[in-house]
Amino acid sequence: MKLFSKNWGPVMVGLIILYLMVTGNRGLWRLYQLQQEKQALTTQIRQLQSDIQRYQEEVSAVGKNPAILEKQAREELNLVRPGEVIYKFSGSQSH
Repeated sequence: MKLFSKNWGPVMVGLIILYLMVTGNRGLWRLYQLQQEKQALTTQIRQLQSDIQRYQEEVSAVGKNPAILEKQAREELNLVRPGEVIYKFSGSQSH
């Protein structure tokens, strides 16, 4: 019986270590999950940097051309100059 327990001792220790390496807080599965999360965040960062660049270009264009600012104010905020009359038409008519 002594021989049997001597052979299984190191095997059990090895299995426990292997289990902890794969499933533990710093295990291989967790490392894989963190790598996937890092990749998703990197993609999101690139998209946000692209958005920032586009917005900076828009701000620069508005600063150089006040007509762009007026156009946006009219279209997005429905602003009008004093004395202007706005006519709105429906998109479809039925006869």
